[in-house]
Amino acid sequence: MNRAYEDEEMPLPLLQSRALPARRTARIEAEDDMPLRRDYRARRSADRMRPGTAGALTGLAAGAAGLGVVHAMHLPRISAGISRLGDRLALPADAAVPLAYLAAAVGGALVGAAFASVTRHLRRSFTALVVWALVFFVSLTMLVLATSAAYGHGLGVSMAPAILLASAVYAFVVSFQLPLRRRSPKAASVD
Repeated sequence: MNRAYEDEEMPLPLLQSRALPARRTARIEAEDDMPLRRDYRARRSADRMRPGTAGALTGLAAGAAGLGVVHAMHLPRISAGISRLGDRLALPADAAVPLAYLAAAVGGALVGAAFASVTRHLRRSFTALVVWALVFFVSLTMLVLATSAAYGHGLGVSMAPAILLASAVYAFVVSFQLPLRRRSPKAASVD
């Protein structure tokens, strides 16, 4: 081995000393020595709320809106199903419908929080998030409807257009988690 190689110091970017100036360590990202944007840390903390919280809030509204679409399109069938379920649970007749909407809202909040957590890195474009949500939720709904038709004797097949429309409404409403959690660029620059 050549002696010239042994005498030179070779920096190891993964093993940076604490003694390095703060300015140098703030500019370097891991092993590839790629400079970071100056506003990286400021932008990251500029959100109003966490993605899961924003997704849960929009999911509350989206779940109730989805049930509202199906309820409006198939009023007799959904009303009869809600009243039968209310009778089984020994609920008063006037409380069954609000509790059904509450249950749909809570389910929508859980799914919305999970969706927002998974898509937390889709920050730049609301349009991209809406398209992704529409593709994801409508595809998932079609899969559930196809499985229901194959194994569940087609319980939801007669209401499939209403259910698909409700899924699209849910996807559109839950996409508003992005503007809800993100601060406007003007507000972020003022802070």
